[in-house]
Amino acid sequence: METGPEAPRGYEALVHDTRVPDATGDGGSGQARLEFAAGTRLPELIETLRYVFVTDPALNSVLLVPDGRPVGSTARVRFEQQVPAADPYDGETPLRGGLGAGDHGTLPGTPTRFTAYRYRCGQCGRATYRIAADEAPPLCPTAGHGAMRMAR
Repeated sequence: METGPEAPRGYEALVHDTRVPDATGDGGSGQARLEFAAGTRLPELIETLRYVFVTDPALNSVLLVPDGRPVGSTARVRFEQQVPAADPYDGETPLRGGLGAGDHGTLPGTPTRFTAYRYRCGQCGRATYRIAADEAPPLCPTAGHGAMRMAR
């Protein structure tokens, strides 16, 4: 019996839909991909998803792709229900409550920030986001479209 892909334990709370579109399926304007290393911590992933949803207001969901393996998507509506919004006046993320808040403690040392890089297909407009930019550009899943370009 074949089972669907499993979300890594650290990210399973973000996966709202485990259906993964195939390379020829619909992944158009309503969905983008977020590629990241499986070792990425949940708070950084949450901040990246916040950035992705703010950057693209038409986006309905984001397909989570740790280490090149799609595990499912997170819907904007569910994400916004799970994760409290940052205070727009102080520019900081909330410290209490919500997904990824843990015990509200902080670790010693300088905080590490991740940057989401956006890639777009020049032919169909599909978007892929990555936390790391030191790899070859992603390929559009539509046959014949080729490599995506970094977008601003």
